[in-house]
Amino acid sequence: MRFLLIRPPVVHLRKDFYGSIPGIPSGIAYLAAAVRSAGHEVRILDAFGSCPHRFYVYRERYLARGMKPAEVVESIGGGPLPGAIGISVHCTSEHSMSVEITQRLRSAFPEVPVVVGGYHATFVPGEFNRAGAAFVVIGAGEDRLPALLSALEKGEDPTRSMEGISTPDGLIPRRKIYAVDLEAQPFAAVDLLPLESYWKLGYGHGPVRGRYMNILTSRGCPYNCAFCQAPRMCGGRWVAKSPERVLQEIEHHKALYGLRDFHIQDENFALDRKRVEAICRGLMERGTDITFCFPSGLKMETLDEELLDLMSRAGCRYISVSPETGSRRVLELMHKTANIEMVPRLVRKSFSLGMSSCAFFVAGYPGETEDDRRETRKYIMRLAREGIDEVIMPILTPYPETDAMEEESLQGFSELDELCFSPVWRSDYRMLNRYRILTYLLFYWMRLVSHPLRFLGQIARVITGSSRTKGEMTARRLLRDAFDRVFGSLLRPEGCRPPRSDRNGPGGTNRPAAPSSGRDREEARSAPAR
Repeated sequence: MRFLLIRPPVVHLRKDFYGSIPGIPSGIAYLAAAVRSAGHEVRILDAFGSCPHRFYVYRERYLARGMKPAEVVESIGGGPLPGAIGISVHCTSEHSMSVEITQRLRSAFPEVPVVVGGYHATFVPGEFNRAGAAFVVIGAGEDRLPALLSALEKGEDPTRSMEGISTPDGLIPRRKIYAVDLEAQPFAAVDLLPLESYWKLGYGHGPVRGRYMNILTSRGCPYNCAFCQAPRMCGGRWVAKSPERVLQEIEHHKALYGLRDFHIQDENFALDRKRVEAICRGLMERGTDITFCFPSGLKMETLDEELLDLMSRAGCRYISVSPETGSRRVLELMHKTANIEMVPRLVRKSFSLGMSSCAFFVAGYPGETEDDRRETRKYIMRLAREGIDEVIMPILTPYPETDAMEEESLQGFSELDELCFSPVWRSDYRMLNRYRILTYLLFYWMRLVSHPLRFLGQIARVITGSSRTKGEMTARRLLRDAFDRVFGSLLRPEGCRPPRSDRNGPGGTNRPAAPSSGRDREEARSAPAR
């Protein structure tokens, strides 16, 4: 079956100063690879990556980047229609945009079934069924989506043999959560993405150093934090690729694209210490000469000084951990297991290794008091003295099917799109935002006093663009985005359309070289001839 997979434009609240930080969408690329491996012809329409410099106001309150919904539909109608169209919806801020695209597709191509999936869609499937989606795939889709497409191709009713899908007639629950065998999955089909567009942006989820690649080596989380959707998404399970498979994937991207920098997007990379050690030693033994970072965070209890030293020697240049708060009382409210006393020691070691470090905190958890916030700020100042390079502090927003979603104090939003890291609808938002801004200012003051040379180095890197932290990268991003908002339409008056590689399949700079040996040939054989 010919299958089209759509990545929606990036959307965020106009009042959200921080906005979204788009990067190479590894999730949709892994999904496309699974579909292709099953024998279907697949292409990706990246509605952001096709024109990332184009901004426009969406529904008055939001700012969108990329193609407009009408352009997405228009670009599909220019050639033979696919047998099915998929939309991958990753986050709440994309909700209304994805609903509108679903509605437009249903109206323009009523004979083509629309399939929606992704992290966000898993928790609100009915919203997309009501918009016109014939099917919503719940949870991981690498197994179910190819099976769904095969059933449609044969003219069969998928609901008779499948689970974990939602239709306008109702939901068929998942029997198994995270049953995907990551070891058996092909490498991400990044050749279907406009990679050059992402590399030219100069930023991503993690601090970018030129051309890079996002990869996943594991999925899931065994913990049960009250503000997080992961426990519902993965059922409390964690699955991982073997060290050898991870090393093969790194070598694969390095050989085809000449890449030397990898962003590991795992939720819990280091849960299996022996696996981490084997990956690091494998990189060192192979002399791969790469760097890697962890923009999504590492569980602090899985690290120690010895492991950090090994990771540094293997090429790790940036780590992030998530204490969430400096108050043990708030940790209990969050149901978060975290030994926050470990973090200063880890920061000190990272500093000595020349490795950049980051800590995530959450402001405004229900039940948090002024004393708790003072305790958190004091803790952050301690980390600044130890040498941490940056802290990131979103304000808590509830997400569907989390404990936080049921909190009375977190009601007041009018639509799902408002659930972001700057929830301006919260009655206490102004107070929390003042707290956040002052904490940032005090943190950087402490950085200047405690580590003046390192602090001045950060300022120099903002100017030169050689980012070692998200903060340095974000400062340049805001300047570049402001330029695009003002001058983008003047510099690109022709509008916004997907490049030829998006319309007609992979091509140009995204087409990899011929595979050379071993597993590379196996990956190439999994793709059907075009």
